[in-house]
Amino acid sequence: MSLHADLLRQARQLATRERRRPLQASLRRGVSASYYALFHLLVHEATSRMVTGVDRIALRHCLGRAFGHADMKTVAQQFATNQVSPKLSPGLAGQPLQPQISRVAATFVDLQQARHEADYDTARRFTRQEVLDLVDQAEQAFEDWSTVRTSVQADTFLVGLLAHRSMRI
Repeated sequence: MSLHADLLRQARQLATRERRRPLQASLRRGVSASYYALFHLLVHEATSRMVTGVDRIALRHCLGRAFGHADMKTVAQQFATNQVSPKLSPGLAGQPLQPQISRVAATFVDLQQARHEADYDTARRFTRQEVLDLVDQAEQAFEDWSTVRTSVQADTFLVGLLAHRSMRI
């Protein structure tokens, strides 16, 4: 199984690990695993398209390290709010954004924010239901992605996640 699928499964397991009174550590790790599941899905999709061939796995892993969380969030916010940068708009060919891509992007932004809270805000308390809702969002993003992953808009989104900062109009 892939890392992203394993992380998504682990997120749910962590959210339901303790039967009563879940530990904050389990819930926080569940939030983090939800975010990283979607992060790694998108990185995998992008690197698999950009570098093909079974003899290039190491190169795909190197390319994957070039993705930056902040840059990805910037592009995801654009796609989530339907305000795509002129740098990327040629890839959309004047077509409205597919709602699935907008939802994936919005989920990425939401999960990244939740992960920051889980990892850095020790005063923040998570409930099991909150974490399960985030896991559900990540699962829905996986489903949404699977319906649009071969579209030109999906390619545009993935290119933006990696290269938006370096692109020129």
